[in-house]
Amino acid sequence: MINLSSATKIAAVFLSAGLLFGCGGGGPSARDTLQASEGQQIDKTVEAEPFVLVDVGLSFAERISASMQGIYPSMPRSGPQPIVIGVNDVIDISLVLNSEAGFIDFAQSAISPIATTPLPQQVVAEDGTVAVPLLGRVKASGRSVQALESQLTDQLAEVLIDPTAFVQLVERRSATVLVSGKAVGTAGRYPIDLTNRRLLDILAQAGGTTGEPEDLVVRLTRRGQSYQALLSDIQHNSSLNVNLHKNDLIAVNPWELHVQVQGAAVDSTTVTFDKADASLMDVLGAAGGLTSPRANLKGVFVYRKSPRHQLAALGADLTPFPGRKTIPTIYRIDMTEPTAFFTAEAFRVMDGDILYATDSLVTRLTNFFDITGFFFDTPAVYLDNAING
Repeated sequence: MINLSSATKIAAVFLSAGLLFGCGGGGPSARDTLQASEGQQIDKTVEAEPFVLVDVGLSFAERISASMQGIYPSMPRSGPQPIVIGVNDVIDISLVLNSEAGFIDFAQSAISPIATTPLPQQVVAEDGTVAVPLLGRVKASGRSVQALESQLTDQLAEVLIDPTAFVQLVERRSATVLVSGKAVGTAGRYPIDLTNRRLLDILAQAGGTTGEPEDLVVRLTRRGQSYQALLSDIQHNSSLNVNLHKNDLIAVNPWELHVQVQGAAVDSTTVTFDKADASLMDVLGAAGGLTSPRANLKGVFVYRKSPRHQLAALGADLTPFPGRKTIPTIYRIDMTEPTAFFTAEAFRVMDGDILYATDSLVTRLTNFFDITGFFFDTPAVYLDNAING
């Protein structure tokens, strides 16, 4: 028979444990997370602490993954910059003269009505000028090839009979982009010209890329603002193959996907994948799986800043998030469901996701008695004392 004082002690222990569970632990419990949302699903949010809670089953995991891209592509929208001559550019100038009387062509031992005089190739000076016979130093920088041809022709007409000037931009050093990265053929600076004005043009000029397009991230930095997209997306979407601007920085690197793993996993760590289609099952495998009996298999959560357009397509009410491009979202996967492994395999993770596995009741009791062991015996000792005296 259990005496009254022993039973009272046992009750006190478990009452204390219940109080400690409400304020202790290594992170939010499954109940904390679900109660915070008041049981609301993807079509509802909590106004006080707004986030979207999604209960994920197999069909929903497939829908979410189908709406996802490895990264949300973003590229600046801008038209092409004009191709103009600049300081340090290399140009060729040729002068052509016409005369009814003709000119002696010593090479052909004949009289020709046209005389062509190519000038030595020259570099546009720091003051933006080039040297032209009979005219001296002429301003060239800031002018297109056609504008400079017209200017030289008009000025030469004042001293020559029916002249024509031809200009060729041999090397455009004044407007270049820097191409770098582990997956680019030849890193370096490349000029923006009439044949190389867009992103894919420059990558081709740099020797192409190494690796599968769907596993390569192209990052474009312009005036301190960065944009990125998968190479495969750029190849299939012409709006992402943007016009380049002077001093753009282009980096092409293999995809790296980082997911933090916390809570009741074998390894609380950050796992990295070099592919864009890693699944929740991949993450669990890389982290060594969930520990047993520590993990609460009903409380496996993925924390994510989901793109607004993705949640909108899935039917979420986003009115509590005006103007936000990304929405705090918690996805719950119940690993006790018969289809749980299929769901985890179908659920694609995103770069920056946090996987959190909550502790089971057994773990929380163990943690409690680890704390109170200095003051109380374990329940087994109390029961033994109560029964055997």
